[in-house]
Amino acid sequence: MESIKNAILYGKDFCEDTVENLRETIVTAVDTAKLQYKINALRNEINVLYSVLGRDKYMEETGESAEKTDGEEIKTLCERIKQKEELLSGLEKQYRVVCGKVICPDCGKFMSDNYTFCPWCGRRIGEEDSDEEADVTEDALLEIREIDEL
Repeated sequence: MESIKNAILYGKDFCEDTVENLRETIVTAVDTAKLQYKINALRNEINVLYSVLGRDKYMEETGESAEKTDGEEIKTLCERIKQKEELLSGLEKQYRVVCGKVICPDCGKFMSDNYTFCPWCGRRIGEEDSDEEADVTEDALLEIREIDEL
């Protein structure tokens, strides 16, 4: 009787441990997916800002725009790009910590951290891409969103 009780207790503990491990795995997967989404969305926002900056400068240079682009507008766009790139860098470092993967700075593809070269574009993944861990908080995300509303 005692051995059956021990077997049941062992089975209960085993099931609880399995459920807890599964929960942790799911939480990590969700966190990773959220980070990937934020990284991709931020890359798209940066590309849009580059587009706007380039379009305005192009129209000014070709004379297609009747009004000259204000230097302050260009400065504001450049500052927004810089802030978003800093946030992107922090998110990429956080992603590296959470899931042990790196992101190619050229093509933006996710890969294992043991690659020396990106398997998609061939860029060397060097030491300059593996900085210290970074902590990106929701406050930092909110700060960038507030800047966008200006």
